[in-house]
Formats: sequence, structure tokens, C-alpha cells
Amino acid sequence: MSDLPGHSIAPSAVGPKIAKVSVAQQLKALREEARLTTATVADAMDWSISKLTRIEKGEVTIQPLEVRALLAHYGITDENLAAKLSKLARSSRSRQWYSRYRLSGAFADFVAYENEAAVIRIWQMLFIPGLMQTTEYARAVTARTLRTDSNDDQVKARVTLRLDRQHALFERLTGPDAPRMQVVMDESVLRRPIGGREVQVRQLDHLLSLAEDTDRFTFGVTPLDLEHHSGLGGSFTILQFPEHSHGDVLFAEGAAGNDFIMTDSDAALRHNALFQDLLDYGRTGERAVQFIRSIRNELHGA
Repeated sequence: MSDLPGHSIAPSAVGPKIAKVSVAQQLKALREEARLTTATVADAMDWSISKLTRIEKGEVTIQPLEVRALLAHYGITDENLAAKLSKLARSSRSRQWYSRYRLSGAFADFVAYENEAAVIRIWQMLFIPGLMQTTEYARAVTARTLRTDSNDDQVKARVTLRLDRQHALFERLTGPDAPRMQVVMDESVLRRPIGGREVQVRQLDHLLSLAEDTDRFTFGVTPLDLEHHSGLGGSFTILQFPEHSHGDVLFAEGAAGNDFIMTDSDAALRHNALFQDLLDYGRTGERAVQFIRSIRNELHGA
């Protein structure tokens, strides 16, 4: 048998999103190795072609019994592989906190991946990243984005989801495999008084509090007079995962809900290089903290 993608993944070491993607990739590879078409397999399983296609794309989960039925049809007799894929299939079907939101599209994938990432790298040139927003700042920036009142139901729904994402992150931060946050922001983000100066000051106080945890948070700031600026193409987030479980995931949030997510290795490599430029040429570590504090004091004294 050929070396299929994801065979080194231990089912107990990944969350449901990575498990679903891993099962999808391996089942597709096994079908192709058996030289069977989707139509032939779907007919043998008494499924629609659409069902098999969606399983192989990782769009839907598959039951462990269905995994074993497919493996039998592909002539796979390796019980260890069958047990591993069945366990991954079972893991992929576990409900998570975000299931109740019924998210869709690229943002749904992003939230699921974010919930399992080992490293979260964020470049933001417009506003404080959502995972670090205070509630009042989140309401203000969301209301401005939607051009409505902060008490609007849609604003409340988006802020509630954002706060739940934060809660999930901070729960993970207290665990044994805590993720690491690397966040670089443009200076304008720190100076822009979204919600008013007092709201912005409290938001910066929150960032300074997070920055005290240097084991989990790394902050950077790109000053307005920075000449070597690699981040002018737009904000983005890179999600990285434990070794061998999944490649880097790139996410960019666009206007009017036009988000996109990419797992292409070339795109991830390029954006990781951009992010490293921002760290190298911007202010990081204690210099970034001092910069944030100085802007905070300017706003407070204005």
C-alpha cells in the first residue's frame, strides 16, 4: 500500500475538524489507489455520488461502519488502518460549542480550525483582532461594520459568537497543550478610537494585560513610518497545527462576508514569510508593549 496522507496522525491527538479532513483525504486516496470511480463506489454503497463526493471533500462526516464498508470494498484488510480511520470518523462526529451557531462557508471552517490550532498568527491593519476584543469594543466595531446600532440583533449575535470563540481559546490556554498567539497590528489600529477614547483605552489595557503572559502571547506593532512594510496587501490569519496533523490554514476576512480560506502550501509559505517580515521590521516584545502603553497614555490624557 502506498504512503497515504495523514497515516501518521493519532486519532486521540486531533480534534473533530482535523479528524474529518484526515478521514476524507485518506478515503479518497484509497479509492484512487483501488482505481475506482466515485460513480462505481457510490453505486456499490447504494449512495448518491454527491454523498461520496462530499465525504471525500470533508464537507460532511462519515459513520465508522460506513468507513469499514468502504475499506472492504477497496480490498483493505489492514485492521489497524480500519480501526484508526473508524476512530477518526467517530472523533469527527463529536459536537463542539460552535455547532449551535450553524455557521457556513469559509468562516465555519475557520472557526473549526481555529478551535484546534496550536499556533494562531494574526496580522491586522484595521481593528483589534476578535480574539482579543473587549465586549464593548466588539459591539462598537461590529456596529460600525454593519452600519447599525450596537443593540441590533445581528450585532449581538456576532459579538456573542466572538465572545464564545474567546472563551474557547482561554479555556485551551489553561490546558496542557495551550496554543500560542502571535499578533501583529498596525499602529493605526491602536490609535483608532472605535467606540470612543475611553473604550479604546480600556481595550489597550486589556492588550497590555494579555501581553504579561509572554509564554502564550507575542505582540508586534508596525509603526506608521515603517518603510519595509510587507502587510499592505491586507489582514490575514494563519493557523498552524501539531506536527503531522494538518498543513497551515490561511484565512482572510473580506467585506460583505466574502471570506476565503486556503490550505495551499505555497500560499501558507508566502504569508508566513510576510508575517515574519512584520515581526522582523516592526516592534516586538517589550518594545511593542511600551509602544502600546505610550499610545494608551496619549489617548487617556487627550
